[in-house]
Amino acid sequence: MPTIAKFYIFNLTKLLAMKRKILQSCLFVLLFQVYAFGQTNPVENLTWSHWYEYPRNYFELSWDEPAQPHGELIGYNVYRNNELYRFQTERTVYNLWTQIMGIVTNCDGETFLAADNQGNPFTEGIEMHVTAVYNAEVTESGFVQTIFDGGLLLPNKTFAPKKGMIYPNPTRQILHIAQDHLQKIMLYDVSGQYIQSFEPGNLINVGHLPTGIYIIKLYSNTDVVVDKLIIQ
Repeated sequence: MPTIAKFYIFNLTKLLAMKRKILQSCLFVLLFQVYAFGQTNPVENLTWSHWYEYPRNYFELSWDEPAQPHGELIGYNVYRNNELYRFQTERTVYNLWTQIMGIVTNCDGETFLAADNQGNPFTEGIEMHVTAVYNAEVTESGFVQTIFDGGLLLPNKTFAPKKGMIYPNPTRQILHIAQDHLQKIMLYDVSGQYIQSFEPGNLINVGHLPTGIYIIKLYSNTDVVVDKLIIQ
């Protein structure tokens, strides 16, 4: 076969192989885009903090964006006891206090923890979950995490603030509790997950726990006190 003909056949083969690779790459990208567009992944790392500082409840519900790849995300649905509370674009619901601004909130304040507009509490507590909402005909994801909270803390308006309830705080090992008539002591992490309960008393040992921030609940026959505990 003449050299020129061999040259053209060789280059034509290379050209066809290159076209095949380009078409395969385009098909892969197209399939990946279609796959990503159709993903309705759930939210991740749903966390909850709730504490009481007279005379109000403060709290924060937060979460991370769903894992990539996912479709066009337009916001989130927040549910309380399986009923839709609202749709929002922020990744948090909060009612907090700052020294500069005072109370800052992006919801209805303490009424987020109430069953109706009159402030009546959820008598059986509150289960919360969050779903992601996607723009493909407003598709909603499922959910993999649920947070439970007992509801409004210390709703008695005549309750006087108690200082120095737990000390020292931060602590390394022994925690003193200045409260009588304790019925139970329960410890949670900042996401609201139960860690441990202690025998009621005025001294508890937390030296076996990892360093970090915790939520401690002190139950007596008259009230429930919630405080932040820092273990060093």
